[in-house]
Amino acid sequence: MPKCEKCTFFFPIPEKDMDFEPGKGDCVEQQQDTKGKFWLSKPVSENSEACQRYRPRN
Repeated sequence: MPKCEKCTFFFPIPEKDMDFEPGKGDCVEQQQDTKGKFWLSKPVSENSEACQRYRPRN
């Protein structure tokens, strides 16, 4: 099963950020509705198993 760290939606937390932890990142996905674009974000570990929205990085 693929891991979150290989997904296009995974963004690692930079070391300078207050909530930095090794292996921690955010899963950020762009959505759109009648009002416009918005982003959904949730904290994930880079070693977590990928969800059904997984898209490999190029």
